[in-house]
Amino acid sequence: MVSNILDFLVAHRTLGVLAAGICAFVSLSLIARLWVLHQRARAMSKIVWSIVLLIPVLGWLCFAAFYRRAEALDWTGHAEHGRDAGYIGDGHL
Repeated sequence: MVSNILDFLVAHRTLGVLAAGICAFVSLSLIARLWVLHQRARAMSKIVWSIVLLIPVLGWLCFAAFYRRAEALDWTGHAEHGRDAGYIGDGHL
């Protein structure tokens, strides 16, 4: 399967360059967002995730699945107006 994709991209160089450019743009955008928005995270963690994000599609999926912001883990607020509002309390909606 991979050889078929590579053969196609070699035969259609313009599409190959365009696909590589789009993947590079998405990866670099995600890396920039990681470094700008997650300033409290450790530098070593951000370096590792930056390397993972350079892998098109697979790296992006791993980042979305496994990386969690520290603010999301520390949340202790009430859910009376949030998406979980109907599930909190004595069960009456």
